[in-house]
Amino acid sequence: MQNQYLDRLEAETIYIFREAYNKVSPLGMLWSMGKDSNALLWMARKAFFGKVPFPLIQLETGMELPEVYEFRDNLVRDWQLDLCIQ
Repeated sequence: MQNQYLDRLEAETIYIFREAYNKVSPLGMLWSMGKDSNALLWMARKAFFGKVPFPLIQLETGMELPEVYEFRDNLVRDWQLDLCIQ
């Protein structure tokens, strides 16, 4: 039962990503690098077969640990993300 519920949520999330991409221009996604936005980023990659077709926007505070910036930079490089830092 639990897997069916999670499968449905995943399918709905993918549907929403694809609909937004087709109907909203320009489209971008805020990315805080926290657990929730990382889960959303994972779903965006899944919705578009591994390639996120819109930019990610990070609001820079300069208050993150060096390891967080390293994590961010590695994901941007490895997943070929378009990152706008504001």
